[in-house]
Amino acid sequence: MRTWLRGGLITVASLQALVSVWQYVFPRSFYDDFPTVELDPPYNQHLVTDVGGLGLALAAMLFYAARVLQSTVATASLIGYLIYAGTHFLFHVTHFDNFSPQAALGVGTGLGIEVILAICLLYLVRSMRRAEYADGTDVHAPA
Repeated sequence: MRTWLRGGLITVASLQALVSVWQYVFPRSFYDDFPTVELDPPYNQHLVTDVGGLGLALAAMLFYAARVLQSTVATASLIGYLIYAGTHFLFHVTHFDNFSPQAALGVGTGLGIEVILAICLLYLVRSMRRAEYADGTDVHAPA
């Protein structure tokens, strides 16, 4: 289970880091080139770089959680990620006015997968913690 958790955390952190670096370092490119962003309100570099910076912070937390594999660190990081992913998903699925059906399906599906992945990883952490308690393993020890 630890291998799956580490792999899942690294996957989520990598995806978050990729988009966040793009937002933060190349905000105009993100606005101009990321699919469907042009359907949102006019470009605002400050907003995009701030969101990119926050995403980088979240990615760092997720990478750290993958490194130490402590259940409390993983849980905290995943809850933060789930809040971000959930609010992002909610915004987009309620703002499809300018989207084609294909774009709406793509955005909704991609963002929905992030929410489902975070929930699954939280369940995996909980299962690991229960198994560690059952066999007497120290759940707070670094991997």
